[in-house]
Amino acid sequence: MKTNNYLALLFILSISTIGYAQRDNATGAAQPNTFRQLTVEPGIGIHTNFGTDLLITNLVQWNSHKRWSFGAHSSYSINNIMLQDFNYVHTDYNYSLNQKFGAGMMFNRKKGSHTFMLMAGIKYTAYKETLNHPDLDKASISISAFSPDYGILYSAKRGWKKYFFTYRMYLPLYPWPIKGSNILYTEGNMNNLALEFGIGMKVK
Repeated sequence: MKTNNYLALLFILSISTIGYAQRDNATGAAQPNTFRQLTVEPGIGIHTNFGTDLLITNLVQWNSHKRWSFGAHSSYSINNIMLQDFNYVHTDYNYSLNQKFGAGMMFNRKKGSHTFMLMAGIKYTAYKETLNHPDLDKASISISAFSPDYGILYSAKRGWKKYFFTYRMYLPLYPWPIKGSNILYTEGNMNNLALEFGIGMKVK
């Protein structure tokens, strides 16, 4: 049942985003591309695991031609916003660093653009916990690991001249279906589905 709810949410987000982009593209296709060339777009966001983390992100996007777009997406994720103490266990840190690169297509609208890019990269996750029980010796455990990251990044921009507002949604394709076809893998995908908001600036 939980997996079905995740799939329904993913489907609704995808359809609404694509539909919105198509409607705006139809009304503004004849307009010049305000955001062609190079842009820098910092932002903040959350994963859809009910706000248990905070994302600090940045997208550098280069539009070399009328439709083609290339991007580099970086993020720092605080995986537990409030460091917790539970049963004498203290979380010292819990974070992830992510770097992805990709390419895709850009669609113009009257005062902005929509971009869909296929992204690929790597994620580094690390955390440390310490046991502080009065009857036991103090002990710590730390773990760090690298994992692949693949997905589709949707980016919407709206603004005028040099500065603009931006919204991004990242739909991961790992672990399902790249790691395996088992539908249970989609729970991992949903935990890494990201929603981001920010501002951007045209560099040139």
